[in-house]
Amino acid sequence: MEEDSKALIELRREFHRLAEPGWMEYRTTEHLIKALQDDRILLHYGKEIYAGERLGLPTKEEKERYSSGLHLAIEKAEEVLEGYTGAIAVVETGKEGPTIGFRFDIDALPLKESTDEDHLPHRLHFESDHLGAMHACGHDGHMAIGIMFTKWLAQHAKQLKGKFIVVFQPAEEGVRGANALVNGKWLEQVDYFFGMHIGMGLASGKICVGTEDILATEKIDAIFTGKSAHAGAHPEEGRNAILAAASAVLGLHSLPQDANGLARINVGKIEGGSGRNIVANHAQLALEIRGSNERVMEDLKAGVKRILEGAAIQYGCHLESSCKGRAEAWYDKDKLFHDQLTIFLQNKGYALSDFSMKGSEDVALFLNRVQEHGGKAMHFMLGSDLKAAHHQEAFDFNEEDLITGLDLFKDLVRFLMTNPIGNK
Repeated sequence: MEEDSKALIELRREFHRLAEPGWMEYRTTEHLIKALQDDRILLHYGKEIYAGERLGLPTKEEKERYSSGLHLAIEKAEEVLEGYTGAIAVVETGKEGPTIGFRFDIDALPLKESTDEDHLPHRLHFESDHLGAMHACGHDGHMAIGIMFTKWLAQHAKQLKGKFIVVFQPAEEGVRGANALVNGKWLEQVDYFFGMHIGMGLASGKICVGTEDILATEKIDAIFTGKSAHAGAHPEEGRNAILAAASAVLGLHSLPQDANGLARINVGKIEGGSGRNIVANHAQLALEIRGSNERVMEDLKAGVKRILEGAAIQYGCHLESSCKGRAEAWYDKDKLFHDQLTIFLQNKGYALSDFSMKGSEDVALFLNRVQEHGGKAMHFMLGSDLKAAHHQEAFDFNEEDLITGLDLFKDLVRFLMTNPIGNK
């Protein structure tokens, strides 16, 4: 156990240094592929694992920042450098049994990491190699667990049965990546699927079985195009895109109340115009909606569409809107599955706790798709004391908790080998 814990921490620190934002996890993917080289592990990566639209792609300038001069020592380097990042690892036991899937996310955030001496990655010199990119949500820890777990599956394949599919998903931040992978052939025959997140305010030593309040979300960009004019001499000749955008912001923030469940909306960014004496011919909004179920989301989407279109018409502007990321709501629907896992983990000595996320995670697409096909799915929260909250420059978790996450997945596999619960 001590040896595994040390290996987990070393892997976590390796991937922490490599921090790359979504769709640009080039070196991260290369290191994943190399770490999982094993004759007993079938590795799939590049275009072959994709079966849907890649949402919220980076700009040309952003891609060049992370790929310029980069030479990847893997077979499908060109495809990875095109943004087809991530990997799927498959372990076949050759014996009849359940197909069990797992998902671990791999991307970092566009955030400058703290250089304070009390920030462990800085003090021990494993801070991000990329100025302006940082693992500030624990995905470096997720990858470490995923790699060690996949290796364990391969090493113990003779003692196990069935098939194991481990998804290393890109672009979770902004809920962009799962949409591109979830409809692939990999999930068609999955009996059980598990997801996990570290931290989020749950204390070290605690595990949540069935994370509550994983909200659906959609990330939307709205562009208003008007007509420029001299603001003093002939303002009447212009069509003010900033006014259209401002009107839309006020209207959008009147939407959230919904009798069908929790609803959230936020316009997080507005920009436009070119000068104080010019009627603005361009304005752009970056907004998101969240809801606790699909009925709420449909109401929100209809309201957003109505308000954006109305603002454009009111000020004589053209509107273009697009989805940059999406995730579904997920909740623990299967009481039997939940109760049996809970009893098993309690008997194994895990300290269990309830946890409400009230946020979004695109692992929900995988969980829902498996359930729609008749399989079982569960999301876990792995407790870990934090030095600063998620998405902050001083974020860090307790590395000693990684071993609990690895043990959790090992124990789940052992349990399902002898206690199949209503699999297909």
